[in-house]
Amino acid sequence: MNKATIIEDAITYIQELQKTSDDLSEELREMEASSEGGGKQMEMEGDAADEMEKCGIKEEIKVTYIDGNTLLIKIVLQKKRGCFTKLIETMDYLGFELSETSVTTFKGAMLFSSCVHGKFVDALMIEQTELLLDMIRSKEGNTC
Repeated sequence: MNKATIIEDAITYIQELQKTSDDLSEELREMEASSEGGGKQMEMEGDAADEMEKCGIKEEIKVTYIDGNTLLIKIVLQKKRGCFTKLIETMDYLGFELSETSVTTFKGAMLFSSCVHGKFVDALMIEQTELLLDMIRSKEGNTC
């Protein structure tokens, strides 16, 4: 191989890399444009609310005392983006430790069940369940 061939091969390789880079940049722009639409996400959340309503599923919180500082908590919420994160942040804010946690989604609803341990679990009984639901809904100004 002589120098001219090596330089020619290098130029060809660089041009191929630039073409690949341009193609990937265009693909990224298309992906960003489709994700900025946001309408699809709102449509999916609206569908989730409709499905819950059709099936007669309602938002609720059930708290069952197990023993000592342990409760079993079951929460049914509308399935929305970020809702689970808000729920976990709220439980952490209240100082509860979670174990044996399960999350299931069906027909636009999210069922969260977990054993809750903590010093103040008795404060979560009947009158505090609505407060918990309100905190989850209003966390960071977003509706859950």
